[in-house]
Amino acid sequence: MKKTVTSVVMLILAVLLSLPLIVGCPGEADTRIKVKEVKVGGTVPLSGACAYWGISTMEGWVAGAEDINATGGIRVGDEIYNMKIINYDSKTTTADSRAATTRLIEQDKVKYIFTQAAAAYVGMIELSEPAKVLTIAACWGYIEMESPDYFYSFRAEMSDYEQGFAYMPFMFEYYGRDKLKTACFIGPDDKDGYDCYFSYQRLMNYYRVEDLGVEYFEWELLDMYPLVTRILANKPDFIVTSPTPPGHTALIIKAAREMGFTGPIVSPAASETKTILEACGEFADNVILPVCNEEWPTPYQREMAARFENRFGEFHLLAGNYSWWVYALAQAFEDAGTVEDTTAVANALEKVELYDSFVGHTAWRGIGTYGINRQGVYDCYTTLIEKGVARLADVRFPELPLGY
Repeated sequence: MKKTVTSVVMLILAVLLSLPLIVGCPGEADTRIKVKEVKVGGTVPLSGACAYWGISTMEGWVAGAEDINATGGIRVGDEIYNMKIINYDSKTTTADSRAATTRLIEQDKVKYIFTQAAAAYVGMIELSEPAKVLTIAACWGYIEMESPDYFYSFRAEMSDYEQGFAYMPFMFEYYGRDKLKTACFIGPDDKDGYDCYFSYQRLMNYYRVEDLGVEYFEWELLDMYPLVTRILANKPDFIVTSPTPPGHTALIIKAAREMGFTGPIVSPAASETKTILEACGEFADNVILPVCNEEWPTPYQREMAARFENRFGEFHLLAGNYSWWVYALAQAFEDAGTVEDTTAVANALEKVELYDSFVGHTAWRGIGTYGINRQGVYDCYTTLIEKGVARLADVRFPELPLGY
């Protein structure tokens, strides 16, 4: 009997020793599972007038994918995937974005693409939507393309319209509604600028602020004084510049202050203070920068800022803002249980909400306005520059109108 028991025990031990070793640390991939790869492509402006936006977008995806891969990857059913990011320079042109999108879809075989700025967006969407390629974009123009007809297109960056439902209540509280009765708009002379002016008009109408006019600039323009002179002749209480990157915003602020304008200047797209402070010096005053968070009050934000700085040599604030895109897509893969079926992933993605991203709470909204929940909305961290000093002045989820 004793010999029989010993034999059974030895047999069990032999079977156990023949099994693969499994590392059970939380967050690590099961070592019995072969890690697969899901490709995500980018067509973003890494050069040209919108390079700051494009580089920030690229960094958000690269660092986010590296973080996800290093902490166990994406579990899809019984499989684990790592993200592979492929980037091409759209050069801020529609033609280059179209060429990059063609390469991503036909040669790289990607089913997921991210992009930045209107020119790149329209170059991509003409090819991606018919191919059922899911896209995540930062684009405030081509509003007509935010609809159920563009089922696979998500706009993850909160546009100047959604931001307005955070920064306008803040401004009324800070300055007083009676001091903000009129406004003027400055934007680029292209489809992006025209659509942003339309959004601005909707916003001003909602808050009963009188629109006194608009001025458009060419992207190559560096002398903002004639344009600002015409704007100031209307005597606005405040000015909104959109979608205007940091360099152009700084030129507008400097010109306006040198000509004696002291009212608030709002730049929903500048998203960083360094360029403005360096270019404007003492003239950097009463500047409102929505979705601009350089103080990082949460541990997660501080950790991310340090990680980006270590990875890229510096931390572009906008890269932090855009980092939530990659985590939302990863969650959608897991919720959908597939990386192949883009329809299932799109249905899962629109339901994803994050609560501890760099921009706090994130969600997809817009069914009342656009007929489909494809617009990203999140906590708006608003920075205020006063007398050359920037500080985080307000944090709130946009107070979206009923039916948005």
